[in-house]
Amino acid sequence: MKKPLWWIKLTNFEYWSMWFFYLPTLPYGFYLALRSGSLAYFTSVNPAVPLSGMKGQPKQDILKLLDSNYLPKSLYFKHNSEFEFIKTQIEKNEINFPFIIKPEIGERGKGVEKMDSFKELKNYLNEYTQQNKADFIIQEFLKEPIELGVLYYRLPNNLKDKVKNKFRLRSFKESAITSIVQKEFLSITGNGQKTLAQLIEDSDRARFQKKRLQKEFAKEWGITIPINEKITLEHIGNHCRGTKFLDGNNLITKENLAIFDEIMKPLENYYYGRFDIKVPSIEDFKQGKGIKIMEVNGVASEPAHIYDPKTSIWKAYKDIFWHMKIIQVISFQNKKDGTSYASFGGVFKMISDEFKKTFF
Repeated sequence: MKKPLWWIKLTNFEYWSMWFFYLPTLPYGFYLALRSGSLAYFTSVNPAVPLSGMKGQPKQDILKLLDSNYLPKSLYFKHNSEFEFIKTQIEKNEINFPFIIKPEIGERGKGVEKMDSFKELKNYLNEYTQQNKADFIIQEFLKEPIELGVLYYRLPNNLKDKVKNKFRLRSFKESAITSIVQKEFLSITGNGQKTLAQLIEDSDRARFQKKRLQKEFAKEWGITIPINEKITLEHIGNHCRGTKFLDGNNLITKENLAIFDEIMKPLENYYYGRFDIKVPSIEDFKQGKGIKIMEVNGVASEPAHIYDPKTSIWKAYKDIFWHMKIIQVISFQNKKDGTSYASFGGVFKMISDEFKKTFF
């Protein structure tokens, strides 16, 4: 018997609201704030960006500092840019279809779409960009098949001993990859008997996306899918769009850590964040080869491997608490070095605005 979606959502924390899931972390967060002397202690982790990238971090401000060898082609546009100008720049810079369009400031995959034609682009600009007055980025669609989220930190000024003495941490490294999530894109495989609609209905994960998929695959909706034919339903690696997150911490090697140490060198005053990347193969990634960076996120970055369906909720919270400690240690050291915490009033307003946007 097929489980109802409400039951799947209730019994699998990967589908819970962010607000509800993080509720049990508040007592520990208050404890860390007390030790730091501010409820906004996390805002000094990445002085290079506003609020350390908690919200509103411009994507291009960080990407433009990185070595271009690690980056896809990207173009930045103001929200009121004329369509013909955008089209000309795309053609001039030889960005071919499909490509990715995303808001310059955004989070959790909002507004991220794959464009297959200029007609789709024009519709997107009219329906999303203009309405939200959102500046945006057009980015080359990377053909590398493996997408990963790599969470990395480094200690400010490599002051390992000072931090170690203050917090009595025995195994706190100067830099580390602490979480890798491997993304499995939402897809179905035909059996020669069922239509696309029926195959989607058979998939718990796809059922959550049914309304959107029915619109996007209207022409194929009633067609029987041949046996063993695989159809990727979503090319954007966001959890909220049906992508399955898998624990990839076994992929951490000294070789890829060395590469991320190298990648981070130009990022002054940036100490904690998640890199969304693509690579040709898992073996390439283990050796630190073929890395292409699509996006860099700041202090709000989660250890996303916890959303692997096999991960217990107890293990998930344990990993979250450990990363909260990392954030507090970095923020404390940056404060000692002269970086001020943001005012809690500003942080509270940001959080309350997000809460209202979500529930009201």
